[in-house]
Order: sequence, then C-alpha cells, then structure tokens
Amino acid sequence: MAKAWKIIAETERLGGAPLKEYFLVAISAKYDAIAAIKERRAELKDAAFRVVGEADPGYVEWLDVQDGDVLCVLAVS
Repeated sequence: MAKAWKIIAETERLGGAPLKEYFLVAISAKYDAIAAIKERRAELKDAAFRVVGEADPGYVEWLDVQDGDVLCVLAVS
C-alpha cells in the first residue's frame, strides 16, 4: 500500500478568503510530494503548502491511491 501525505495548498484571492485545495499525495518523501503538486499544477507554484500528516491507510485504500498518484479535492462554497 502506498504511503500518502495530506497536504493543503492555499492561494490568495482578490477580495476574498484564501482558496484551499486538499491533496493526498502518494510519494514517500513529503517535500517530493509538494514538488509533485507544483509540477502538475503550475498555477500553485506560489501557494502556501501545509503538510498535515500522513493519510490514514483506510483512506488510501478506499480512494485506490497508488504510488505516485496525486489526488485533489477542491473546497467550493
């Protein structure tokens, strides 16, 4: 089973609260996981990243996250 990190990316928006995107990244080194997000999503290169911790193995299995995968959930309101 892949080791995955829970990562939050925040980007500033004009006249509003920061936009948050939530990621599960199945790359063993957390700094490599952030680099993978920046590589795949160039518009997030200046985002503030926060590693929340390692994802629970149950979520990794449920979402079928494999080594090297980057899963994103965008919060909309």
